[in-house]
Amino acid sequence: MLRIALITPCLAALCLVLPALPAAAQRAGAYAVEGRGADGAAYAGAVNLAPSGPQTWRVTWRVGGETARGVGMMVRNVLVVGYVLNGETGVAAYEQQPDGRLLGRWTQGREGGLGTETWLPR
Repeated sequence: MLRIALITPCLAALCLVLPALPAAAQRAGAYAVEGRGADGAAYAGAVNLAPSGPQTWRVTWRVGGETARGVGMMVRNVLVVGYVLNGETGVAAYEQQPDGRLLGRWTQGREGGLGTETWLPR
């Protein structure tokens, strides 16, 4: 619970600093995912982005036989997502690119570390 309590103020602070744009600026649907974990290991999978409100999203990843679920919001051209995978919380931020890709960084669990991820529209 402490991890969730720490993520919430960080997301709230980010919202105060950056004005939000409508979620319509982001494309809903399926994306291919390519990334590297904090340990440098490459991975690939899929993610689905579904609108849940005017500026909010439901996010579901499927990578390596595992499923992670989260909620996100658009802040300017950045999609900020809090998620849970295998009982551990994480947070990610993805910058929207003009060609529809999303380039992101994420952290998860007690050890932290930063991973990178790219979403490619299908």
